[in-house]
Amino acid sequence: MNIGILQGIGTILAMAAFIGVCVWAWSSKNKQRFDEAAQLPFMDDDLGTDNPEINNSQDTQDTQDTQDSQEDQGRQDHE
Repeated sequence: MNIGILQGIGTILAMAAFIGVCVWAWSSKNKQRFDEAAQLPFMDDDLGTDNPEINNSQDTQDTQDTQDSQEDQGRQDHE
């Protein structure tokens, strides 16, 4: 068996795997599951609080912490 035959077999196996994934992805059995998964980014995130001001204050604190960290890193680079 030479290298050409092995490359041909590898190509055929890769093509078969690709076609298998395509058939699986477009299968009608998986449609409902994939439709539900497609909607996940649009679902409402429940962070355990109904008060948006608390969520905004946490976001503001996270942003401030990130800015402080970046400033500290900048000072360390210059020292």
